[in-house]
Amino acid sequence: MIIFLNMLDNEEDRDKFVRIYEKYRYFLWYLANERLQDPYLAEDAVQETFLALTRHMDKTAEVDSAATRNFLATIVKSKAIDLIRRRKGIRDEEFDESVLRDWQEDPLEAWLVQENYRQILKAVGELEEIYRVVFEYKYLHELTDREIAEILKVSPKTVNVRIFRARKKLQKLLEEMKCEGGAGKLL
Repeated sequence: MIIFLNMLDNEEDRDKFVRIYEKYRYFLWYLANERLQDPYLAEDAVQETFLALTRHMDKTAEVDSAATRNFLATIVKSKAIDLIRRRKGIRDEEFDESVLRDWQEDPLEAWLVQENYRQILKAVGELEEIYRVVFEYKYLHELTDREIAEILKVSPKTVNVRIFRARKKLQKLLEEMKCEGGAGKLL
């Protein structure tokens, strides 16, 4: 932790970092280990998360806030996915190539899939945070409603309603993008 603290500019950030570290380190390890199924790799993901946090202290709210917890959970899950990719030898840039290889029999279809993927990512990014967070947890991180509810400290029913609303809003955003000259049909 001393290395992380030395990376921070002021005492206020150092104090906040220590409190965040103490409060969330086990929670983050649990999330990473669930994804990685390897306690040592999970520890690596947590350390990379805290390293990233030193560069983004300005993006954290109060230590005990749901926003801080969600921010850290998103980072650790991304770091875990990065570790899986590294372990399997997959580079980030390879997604495009793998999609194209899967659709080699029809290059136009491959292009449409790729464009639709980009449109969906763009639309998800435009969702209000309350909906974007649950949508990302559900579909990107593949968490159950119960797990999302625990992270957000709301009921599973609330999560279900937010996911439903997120899907409706996403559908509307995608339709608007299509009308503005999107890539064609949406999958």
